[in-house]
Amino acid sequence: MRYAPSFPIPTICPGYQNVTDWFENLKVIVNRYEPPADPHALPRAAAALLLEMAVTDDGGERIELDVVHQAMRAAFGIDPAELQALLEQAHDARQQSVSMYDFTRELRVGLAPEQRAELIEWLWRVAFADARLAADEEHMVRRVADLLGVSHSEFIRRKLSVKADKEAAEAAGTDDP
Repeated sequence: MRYAPSFPIPTICPGYQNVTDWFENLKVIVNRYEPPADPHALPRAAAALLLEMAVTDDGGERIELDVVHQAMRAAFGIDPAELQALLEQAHDARQQSVSMYDFTRELRVGLAPEQRAELIEWLWRVAFADARLAADEEHMVRRVADLLGVSHSEFIRRKLSVKADKEAAEAAGTDDP
């Protein structure tokens, strides 16, 4: 048996038929004041992480920056005309940030799992660009992989793949794997 109250149930919000209507109206109000989505937010966040990797160890920054440029063109299709401005914005964001979480939060939500794993691969490429892997670089890639939700097995697979490519390129006498 269903209980029916003997008193009138008050209306939650006058003018609305049900709670769903009220929430829909609230979403419209909130979205009216939110800024439009920034189409460069994800590339900028990825660039900030790649730039951080490029300056993690001493020496080799020029070759590492070349890899950052390659990554941004390959992963996000950024054309050379836009690339410098985007990297400057990423550099500024990196300087103002207090943690990598500021960038990984956007990337974890905005990128598919395969794209996040690809970003880890590009971080490895930057780390191996100067032909040596510093402990700080490996630690940074591990932290970013954790924050992005990339599994340890994928982290290791990408590292070994990049390392093998780098060794093959060195054996062939080329700088570009």
